Amino acid sequence: MLQTIDSKKELPKATLLLMTIATGLVVANNYYNQPLLGLIAKDLHVDEATVSNSAMLTQIGYACGLLLIVPLGDMFKRKKMILIDFVFIIFSLIGMAISTSILSILIFSFLIGFTSVIPQVFVPMAAELAQKEKQASAIGMVMSGLLIGILLSRVLSGFIGS
Repeated sequence: MLQTIDSKKELPKATLLLMTIATGLVVANNYYNQPLLGLIAKDLHVDEATVSNSAMLTQIGYACGLLLIVPLGDMFKRKKMILIDFVFIIFSLIGMAISTSILSILIFSFLIGFTSVIPQVFVPMAAELAQKEKQASAIGMVMSGLLIGILLSRVLSGFIGS
């Protein structure tokens, strides 16, 4: 008599929650600047059209990251790749925080978008780590973090701006 044994260990709820929160926080990086563009233009004494390029460059960087970084998850260990990318996210955010010129803001906007692709690595990772009967739930949790991060980032930055 053969028994079917599921060799996967259960994905701990704490790990799934951490992945969900990290997904929301990382994806939010792509949207924090949008409600603040007018204030940034005023502080740097440049026109709003120039500053709005930072939002565009963030999204272009994000698209480039999806094209160039996310496929690396199939070639390298995801955990190591995620940790390395988090280091680059932190440096990009610090660079943006200390930027005093429009050129540096534009450069760091692109870099923030480029490095903020971790959520697209977490989604398949959650599916891979979860047991077969809990894969849909794990994917749903991580995707919920992604959508909540997008929505709350604009609310938070709008609140800070006001």
